[in-house]
Amino acid sequence: MSVPWRKRLLVLAGAALALAPLALAAALAAAGRPIPAALLAAAGIALPLLALHAFWPPFDLARRTLRRGRGAGRRVALTFDDGPSDDTAAVLDGLDRAGVRATFFVLGREAERRPELVREMARRGHAIALHGHTHRRLLLAGPGTVAAELDRCAAAIRAAGVEPAPWFRAPHGWKGPFLGRALRARGLTLVAWTRGVWDTERPGAPAIAERASRDPRPGEILLLHDGCGTPGIDPRRDQTAAAVPEIVRRWREEGYAFVGLAALAAPPEGR
Repeated sequence: MSVPWRKRLLVLAGAALALAPLALAAALAAAGRPIPAALLAAAGIALPLLALHAFWPPFDLARRTLRRGRGAGRRVALTFDDGPSDDTAAVLDGLDRAGVRATFFVLGREAERRPELVREMARRGHAIALHGHTHRRLLLAGPGTVAAELDRCAAAIRAAGVEPAPWFRAPHGWKGPFLGRALRARGLTLVAWTRGVWDTERPGAPAIAERASRDPRPGEILLLHDGCGTPGIDPRRDQTAAAVPEIVRRWREEGYAFVGLAALAAPPEGR
């Protein structure tokens, strides 16, 4: 699938920074300075691991993130972030036409603006989970900020008359040092994804369906959007709504079943 060039540059820059300490450690070792070389090599290994934990959603040093489905069952889950929005109703209609239930990771501020859509999501059988209150990146957020993002989001969902599911997806997938403890204290599980579709680029419904369905694999968690949490980009999600039935058709054609996150996290029957 297409990855924005800015993301590619960040990955390349991170890789270069990770290799630099190891190269310097090798030079120190060759110069007969084994202790500084060993310390620098240790740092050169630890820092990339910490960076991966912070920035790469599926990588979790604590191994507590739901990264993909368990087992080899041909099951897949649809998830939507950043809503509710003016296009959420169309996404819900597309899911109805496809006969699929999804998980919506909602923003608390948007739930406050459109509580009727939160209720409608639940009425149609979808799970409503937390995506934070303001879409703030939590990488450098302190414990008070992390707690407020979680609690205000949960309160907004409950104010709409819906009990949130025990799932949380971090904005942009970034994990800060205080997130894990806050989630455990609230009985929440962090959820990543296997396939970011980049539907926010608005490449057209056919391209979104192709990105979401190419090379299907068991246990995938698909990330799409029914809203917009990032300022400065086109907030419309009509293309995503239009693509939903075709996404489902393609996966089913390959023998896959769409399930909720709770079912995806459980081992297949008979295991």
